[in-house]
Amino acid sequence: MRSRPVPRGVRLYDPATLARLCRARDYLADHFHERPSLSQAAQQAYLSPFYFGRLFAGAFGETPHEFVTRLRIERAKRMLLADHASVTDICFDVGYESLGSFSTRFHLRTGLSPAAFRREARRIFGFRKWRLFYVPACYRHFYLHEQVGGTAVTARHLPPNSPSPGPG
Repeated sequence: MRSRPVPRGVRLYDPATLARLCRARDYLADHFHERPSLSQAAQQAYLSPFYFGRLFAGAFGETPHEFVTRLRIERAKRMLLADHASVTDICFDVGYESLGSFSTRFHLRTGLSPAAFRREARRIFGFRKWRLFYVPACYRHFYLHEQVGGTAVTARHLPPNSPSPGPG
């Protein structure tokens, strides 16, 4: 069997290096709220901080800082939707030391301030349904009796022996 050529721009890593990078990424994911340093993450991969940053970005498509920021903002979005905690408390819980830097990063990533994000979620999903923000659309359509492809698809409208609609 003939092997395919590797596309341009794709960097191959040996399995040991990739495993060390994944271990460091897992470390960052487990400690994102504690402000881990680049050198701490690089120690997990047994690499110098500079080389670790380059390899991490090449392997995962984002720098370690961008990865931690993305995790923090995703966690903040979940907390804003699920909790009644103040924006300041959420800011500190996800690892930011300044409300201003948190709000700026949140706005850059989502297009809304944290308070506006929470308001919009409540407006769109209603007070009881705003946790549905993280439920896949196909399941929302199925369980909330919404229109899918012009016809209402719900559990009550399916014939007894018909297959249930699949994901997506």
